[in-house]
Amino acid sequence: MEFILKCLPPQLVKLILEHNSKKIEEIRIRAGRPVILKLGLVEIILKYVVSNTEIIGILQNICNNSIYSYQNQICNGFITLPGGNRVGISGNIVIKDGQVSNISYIYSLNFRVSHQIDGACNEILRFILDTQNNTVYNTLIVSPPGAGKTTIIRDIAKKISNGINEINFKGIDVSIIDERGEIAALNKGVAYNDVGIRTDILDNIPKSIGIRMAVRSMAPKVIIADEIGNKDDVEIINYAICSGVNCIFTAHGSQMEDLLKNQEIKRIIGLKMFKKIIFLDEKEKGKVKNVVNIEN
Repeated sequence: MEFILKCLPPQLVKLILEHNSKKIEEIRIRAGRPVILKLGLVEIILKYVVSNTEIIGILQNICNNSIYSYQNQICNGFITLPGGNRVGISGNIVIKDGQVSNISYIYSLNFRVSHQIDGACNEILRFILDTQNNTVYNTLIVSPPGAGKTTIIRDIAKKISNGINEINFKGIDVSIIDERGEIAALNKGVAYNDVGIRTDILDNIPKSIGIRMAVRSMAPKVIIADEIGNKDDVEIINYAICSGVNCIFTAHGSQMEDLLKNQEIKRIIGLKMFKKIIFLDEKEKGKVKNVVNIEN
C-alpha cells in the first residue's frame, strides 16, 4: 500500500488513511468523479473529486516522471508498481497497424492492492496436494477478476516450497512465471512477497517463453503462473507436463461454460492436461465453490 500512497495527492492520501488501509482492495480514480475505495463487497465513496490534471500527475508519479519509458506497459492497459500492486489504465485508445500504440487522454486509474495473506490457500490446498507423490495435481484455479486467485497461488507457492510439517509434505522446487510482476513482486532481484525458500522467479516474461526457460534451466517440480487463455498456452502447458513438471495456473470465469467459450482453454480441457479444475466463490475470498475432477 505504501507504494500506492506515494503516487497520490496528499489530501487524497489523508482521506484514504481514515479507513482501514489493510482491507482496501481497489482504489478507483476517474476524472471528474469521486474516488471510490473497494473493501471486499463494500464500497466507500470519498468526498474527493479528481481532476484531469491530477490524473496526469498521478500517472507521472507512477512512472517516476518518465511516462515514455513505461509506454509498453501503458499499451497493455496496466502498470505494475513495486510490491505487486497493479494500476489499470483507461482512456482514449490509439490504434496503429492493428495494435494499441498509446492510451491518451487518461480518464481513469484502477489501483489493485496486492495483499499477502498467510493461509489464503488453506481451503484449496487439500484439493490440489498429491501427498502420495509429494507434489501437486495439475490444477486450474478459476474465478472472475478480483476474487483472490493471485493471492491464493502466491500462498500455494509459499506452502509447497517451504513444506507443510503438519502433513509431512516435504518442500519442493517451484518456479513462478510472473508475467506481470504481481505474484512475487520481484524488485532488483529481491522478492517483495514471500513465495517460499525453494522458489525461483522469472519476472516480466511471457509464459510461453518463461515456462520453457524454467523447465530447461531450473528443473522445477511445480510451475505456477497466472491467467492462461491465449493461443500459445496449449503448446507450452503440454510441453511442461510432458517434461514431468506439474502445473498450477489460473483463469477467468465463474463456471465451466465460461471456460469452454475460450477456444484455447477448451482445447486444454479436452486434452485432459489438468487433473483438477477448481472454481472459487466470487463472494467470499479463498472459499471453494466447486471442484471438477478430470479423469484420464
